[in-house]
Amino acid sequence: MVRYTDNPTVNKRLVAGYYLFLCLVGFTILLGPTGSGIPITLVGDDGRYEHQLAYPGMGTDSASCGATDCHDDQWDYWNHTSHANDLMFNGTHVSLGHGWRDLASFNSSCAWCHATGIDNETWTEVGVGCLACHDGTSPYLSYDGEVCGDCHNPEHHETATSYPDWEASVHADSMTDLRTSDHASSSCMHCQATESFIHQQNPGDLASFVNTTFDVDGDYTSISCPACHSVHSNWSMVEGNGLLRANDATELCSLCHVGDHHPQYQVWEGGPHDLAGVECISCHGYQLIWSSHGGWTPVTNHTFALNATAACGQDGCHEGDRADWAITMMEARADAYTALTGEIEDEATSLAALVDAYNVTTGANYSLSADVYEAIDAAELQVDIYNADKSMGMHDGAETFTTLNAVFADLLNAKAMFYKLSSTAAPTGASMDMIIIIGGAAGGLVLGLVLGVLVGRRR
Repeated sequence: MVRYTDNPTVNKRLVAGYYLFLCLVGFTILLGPTGSGIPITLVGDDGRYEHQLAYPGMGTDSASCGATDCHDDQWDYWNHTSHANDLMFNGTHVSLGHGWRDLASFNSSCAWCHATGIDNETWTEVGVGCLACHDGTSPYLSYDGEVCGDCHNPEHHETATSYPDWEASVHADSMTDLRTSDHASSSCMHCQATESFIHQQNPGDLASFVNTTFDVDGDYTSISCPACHSVHSNWSMVEGNGLLRANDATELCSLCHVGDHHPQYQVWEGGPHDLAGVECISCHGYQLIWSSHGGWTPVTNHTFALNATAACGQDGCHEGDRADWAITMMEARADAYTALTGEIEDEATSLAALVDAYNVTTGANYSLSADVYEAIDAAELQVDIYNADKSMGMHDGAETFTTLNAVFADLLNAKAMFYKLSSTAAPTGASMDMIIIIGGAAGGLVLGLVLGVLVGRRR
């Protein structure tokens, strides 16, 4: 450590200069973009404060944010989005894509969501500019989506249901659900918290979170609008109005809905709907809303709850009476799935109890027991996976029922082998061959029911 001393060999001026240099370095870093060029990215009020230190004026329009090489990338991508280009202004009238309105009409009914800097029916910028979401009174960065709810709300337009739909979705409660679960872990956070999800997909968007462990108990936001939509990032899909953090909605869903605990994408992939070009959002995001501009209008349902009647009967799908057929087919497949998984679970439970009792007997063959346990575990695992899929065979019926019947057959074969090779007596009046026949028939009946629905009633 360098310090002052009475030793005449120390150059006090040099030491003083050293400390002055350290002070200047600290002061330079504090200034951020105006000093060292090191940007400071923080969250909430601290972030706004640092931004104001570095650039006291927030500017007057979106171009100000893109000027002087500050946010030029964000401005460039935003400038290609519907926020920047959803209307035209010729000086006296404004067009929103369905006719022209004079300024008085636009200011009184549309400007709140289609202009920026509104003050007493006047505005500073046409379109949804940077300062519509970022200003000097709200947090510099916010991931709760509330600013989106200011406009994407039926209070302003009957078809703008995105935000209240999201509030009613499981996405809005993802962090609450995680914290109250019995398996909460930081490894779940990349799909349960907005900040963690964005960081995983594009770490540059959250520079302040790099190398940060996302703790379940931390102050993080449930999966909200910014998790899926990026309005000014090079991850935005600028073609169209979705601005998704992926090439399409299904790819976006697949970032989280994978794995044994939530395998929806894996089960759907390669199934009939996938092969027909039907995306996740085609079913789980479809709803019809009556619009004063043109009758029933399809909009994205951000609850993502399935409305089978609307989804199956939409244009290009099972229209007309085929919608009734599709729903009947769904119900029959769900019944078959419930019956098959119920039989597998009952058989696995009873067989496990039988093997447990056998293992405490003298001379038990533990190698045989291990083989039977393996078949039990395999059957239960597959049931758990397809239960976690939650589609009851609809995402891919052929895969679901083929796999479940295969593990059921293995389970019954393991049961027959256990009776044959152990000293345990078979059920009264039942031979080994009869056990296999009965077990195989049980699975065959369920599979036959499914095939009858899929083939016999196909049209």
